[in-house]
Amino acid sequence: MLVDHQECDVVVTAVAPVGCTVDADGHDGFIDQAKHPSWWADVPRAEVGDRMRAVVLDPTRTPARFSALPDDVRIARSLRHTQPLRRLCPPPGDARGVEWAVVEEALGTALPADYKRLVDTYGGGVFAGMIWLLEPDCPEEMYDLLAQTAEREEILAGFWEAGEAKPAEILDGDIRLVPWGYAEGSGHVLYWLVRPGVEPEEWTVILNEGRGPLWEAHAASCSQFLLDVVAGTTTSLYFSDHDDDIDPEDRFRFIPGSRIHSGTGAPPADRG
Repeated sequence: MLVDHQECDVVVTAVAPVGCTVDADGHDGFIDQAKHPSWWADVPRAEVGDRMRAVVLDPTRTPARFSALPDDVRIARSLRHTQPLRRLCPPPGDARGVEWAVVEEALGTALPADYKRLVDTYGGGVFAGMIWLLEPDCPEEMYDLLAQTAEREEILAGFWEAGEAKPAEILDGDIRLVPWGYAEGSGHVLYWLVRPGVEPEEWTVILNEGRGPLWEAHAASCSQFLLDVVAGTTTSLYFSDHDDDIDPEDRFRFIPGSRIHSGTGAPPADRG
């Protein structure tokens, strides 16, 4: 059975002016002409017998719709952790819409597709009683994406000027740190490593401990990092030994920030 964002090696079985049919491990699929690289670049058109890497765009269609565009493959890779996170930690169903073009213009950069999917699905709030997902336009500046980006840039600049050592991951090149998460109680801040010329779907995570100068880098998207924490499979030193600290009822629960701010949801631990 094919699922959203699944990545497959496919073989072209027939070609028509509107696209090509493909076989994906015994499943029938279709790649619209605009979802084949030849539509956008000077590469050969699809021919019967061609093998290519493709991702599922819509498994409910007959045949299932695929894309062989590199950008779609990259985006699908970043989104594939959001679905298992939803299964482990069901969303509350009251997330609000975000005008992402406005947010990205204000931030000065595009944002990863998986982060936008998380905010569109959950909104801002707390996963597993520990990690607060920042969101745009949050009424509390402490948990607002844009406000925290500006504040953390100022705080980090102060650290560097005071002589605190920068993490090795940002020593080379014009690398920007953009916060996306905050750990309640400990004060750890989770950032994206934003490198020039690197697409948002390729950004990775770096953590700055809340009560010290240490940093911890992870070659993972924010959704993969969250999934690993919720599932208890994280390799992070700062989240791998918290089973005794987490209320079993909170392990697979997401508390929306809107409920916490209004006092209608159980608040997370006090900030340190």
